[in-house]
Amino acid sequence: MKRKLTNYFLLSLVIFFLLFFNTALNAQNNNSFVGFRSGISIPFGDFGLKSLDNGTFAELGFQAAAEGVWFFKPHYGIGASVGVNFHPIDVSGLGAALVQSDPFLDDVYIRSESFLTIATMAGPYIQFPLVNKFSLTGKFLVGLLYGQTPYQLFKPDFFGVDVSFYEITSARDWKFSWMAGVGLRYDISPCFGLVFDSEFMYDTLQFNFKTLTESRTDKELFAIINLSLGIRLVL
Repeated sequence: MKRKLTNYFLLSLVIFFLLFFNTALNAQNNNSFVGFRSGISIPFGDFGLKSLDNGTFAELGFQAAAEGVWFFKPHYGIGASVGVNFHPIDVSGLGAALVQSDPFLDDVYIRSESFLTIATMAGPYIQFPLVNKFSLTGKFLVGLLYGQTPYQLFKPDFFGVDVSFYEITSARDWKFSWMAGVGLRYDISPCFGLVFDSEFMYDTLQFNFKTLTESRTDKELFAIINLSLGIRLVL
């Protein structure tokens, strides 16, 4: 069911972009644009906490996104954005925390994938000129947030005990969420500009884990600030 809903949402997003291009080109509105950017993703709160109780040991990550906006008024428009975030895991900090929490654990070797999130959202945009060739853009978007915990492989070294590798497989969740952002654009030419963009996301994801004896649900706070540089092509 979740896969069908996800595919439906992505298909709707593709249709939106196609309608956007068609409408923007027909309207010949110089404020409408498509943009591509990448940068850093900063975890904060419990999402970046180095703790076995509430933290994820997520580190500074990478973010990339594409968006398109049609301005039906000089300063007001509607658009959509697709963004992906990768946050590597601090395996050294995680290993040290595990050793400190277990007096019989001498050491542990860990390999871990990154924490992955994908946001596909749409909503209103505003844009106002500043000085010279600078303009300010704001947005508030709602849509689908997909999260995936990292696959992790552990090799513990217990005192006097020979233990083989064990793994923690990935868990997935999606939910309808929100995003707010502000961007600063500098127009190099009437059809091309550079942009510095910032985004804020704050929500909770739920991940289901199963073992041979039990099933549990972990709630993970997802809190990030994206800072990115990119280009915008004015239509």
